[in-house]
Amino acid sequence: MLTAAGSGYSRWGNVAITRWREDATCDDHGSYIFLRDVRTGTVWSAGFQPAGIDPDEYRVAFHEDRAEFARHDGTLMTTLDVLVSPEDDAEVRRVSISNSGTREREIDVTSYLELALASQADDRAHPAFSKLFVATEYLADTGVILATRRKRSPADADIWVGHLAR
Repeated sequence: MLTAAGSGYSRWGNVAITRWREDATCDDHGSYIFLRDVRTGTVWSAGFQPAGIDPDEYRVAFHEDRAEFARHDGTLMTTLDVLVSPEDDAEVRRVSISNSGTREREIDVTSYLELALASQADDRAHPAFSKLFVATEYLADTGVILATRRKRSPADADIWVGHLAR
């Protein structure tokens, strides 16, 4: 689920993959892409949230197969496409940055999300406690971050998430 500001959550069945707190005022929970101009230190997000930096221009389009967030910030145009694979249990976020200016720009791209890997009710009931059960591992040879929820009982299902940026 995505809002027009770029917040939202991912869920698989009854398992909340990412943490979500519905808040129409702040609208600041979700999976985000941050951008930072290395020379100036200026930081903004690919959508409007969570940085809340007003762009020169901002457009959102919800298509049948994807959501597209486009923003102009000075001479930079950022486009974020978000789609859920119809064949696999996968969410894809593609960020495109174009510079219409004459000056070379170096932009750092950082992804951010809070994993829940539990039912939303369980995560809401004890968010700090819930975080203690998420374990991560970085696989350097493939560049993948793996995360799983440690089981509270043998009957709990194995839940794994992989995050890869290319």
